[in-house]
Amino acid sequence: MKVAISATGNDLDSAVSPVFGRCPFYLFVDSESMEWSAVANPAAGASGGAGIQAAQFIVEQGAQALLTGNVGPNAMDVLNAAGVAVYPVTQGTVREAVEAFRAGNLQNIGEATVPADAGKAAPRITGTSVSMSSGRGAGLGAGRGTGQGAGRGMGQGMGRGGGRGMGRGGGAGRGRGGGGRRGG
Repeated sequence: MKVAISATGNDLDSAVSPVFGRCPFYLFVDSESMEWSAVANPAAGASGGAGIQAAQFIVEQGAQALLTGNVGPNAMDVLNAAGVAVYPVTQGTVREAVEAFRAGNLQNIGEATVPADAGKAAPRITGTSVSMSSGRGAGLGAGRGTGQGAGRGMGQGMGRGGGRGMGRGGGAGRGRGGGGRRGG
């Protein structure tokens, strides 16, 4: 069976990645012969929707099972629709994960292990503005209060609102910058 494993490196002795959508590599292993190939995750640098893109990639590669750390609900929907079984693995090497899979020591799950948007980067505070380390997402920045309001999050926002919400800081009032999510 062709098994995909999220990994921190590009060989069987690499650690299993605790994340799915933004892990550095996927190893595709034939669970019978242990023949394998490593592929850099094409969704790792995506500014939004990395989990969905990664799940589509796994399906396109013909994997029948996925061994990984956390998987969000959108990625899980794609994997479930394609019939890819998901087995959570939180530690060890890729080799150890495949051996546990072969021995029947892993349990197939059918639901996400983390909430939606769990893989998004945390806000980074720099000077008077708050920014996201990924290009898309909530538009956070200076905005509430009095003064000039220097920072509008101009990220490309995925889904609800286009990522142009006003955040906290020194602007005039709250504003509705395109419906983006306000930073907490």
